Amino acid sequence: MTGKEIAELAFKLQPGPRIPVTLIAGGEWYVHQAGQTFGRIKSDAEAIAGVFIHAFEQVGHDMLWTGAGLLNYPAHCLGCPVKDDDSSSPRLLGPALSSLDQLDRLDLEGCLADPIMEAYVSSNHLVADRIGRQTLLIPTLWGPFTTAARVLGVEQLLMATVADPKGAKELIDFCARFIWRLTERIIDHPLVPGFNLSEPVASPDMISPVTFRKFVRPVLVDLVERARTGGKYSMIHICGNTTSLLEEVAEMGPTAFSLESKVDLAEAQRVLGGKVCVAGNVSPTGSFLSGSPEEVRTEARACLKAWGEDTRGYILTVGCDFPKTVPLENALALMSFKDQQRLG
Repeated sequence: MTGKEIAELAFKLQPGPRIPVTLIAGGEWYVHQAGQTFGRIKSDAEAIAGVFIHAFEQVGHDMLWTGAGLLNYPAHCLGCPVKDDDSSSPRLLGPALSSLDQLDRLDLEGCLADPIMEAYVSSNHLVADRIGRQTLLIPTLWGPFTTAARVLGVEQLLMATVADPKGAKELIDFCARFIWRLTERIIDHPLVPGFNLSEPVASPDMISPVTFRKFVRPVLVDLVERARTGGKYSMIHICGNTTSLLEEVAEMGPTAFSLESKVDLAEAQRVLGGKVCVAGNVSPTGSFLSGSPEEVRTEARACLKAWGEDTRGYILTVGCDFPKTVPLENALALMSFKDQQRLG
């Protein structure tokens, strides 16, 4: 079976010949490994695609998050200034809006027509044409709440959820429409079977359960349902300790949920097992970054043990994005679990 087929069995909560293994996110690592800079490739679909194809050829993902590392560019196209002159993930230098009163300045159609966005969409299709039958391609974007935080600023958005909830919701809804319009162009390709939404600003480490339920959950549920209606997979990643959100995730019903090493995999299996595929959760900043390959393998084995004997619906991977300085041998140490028919 191909890695794509094995990953799809996990997405479908069905048993497979082995646990799928991958590196989620990793955009700056891929760009660095390819000897590129984000500024050089951002408007060149062929160059962007080449970075992700090169990464796949290096490590052999069962599932590949295309677009990783490029997540700030939609906000940039909406007006946020950016610094992207090296292989580090592009840094936004400020918000696009100084207040919610300026919401009418956001140009959705103009942003979608920006050459950077057109290159991003086309790059996903080029990757699909080349390796879309070998690996499960899951394009990744910021979710609506995090996109809104980029456009307005994190502090201002969080303050607005209390001081101007109507305005905050209008901005979040705008971002949800924008993300969907961009996503539907990408997943129109038959070999792009779904998408991932990353919501670091929606972490329980940053917002309350009440804020999550009022401002984050409704737009994520809508996008998950749009994917389901269209016969596509949906995946959600939320940073931090998301243990308190596991029940919410089960109710929202995405195809898959990506979680950090702060979450006990045994608890994730208890709550989500048989309902939502779980991807995680080797720490991206522990042994993976600064340890030896054997230490990485030890941590990976601990994850497998924590998940338990019923391996359905589980993908072994890092718990979040990882720096470009991760040694290649450590990435390959994690990916070496692909070659083991019996893991435990």
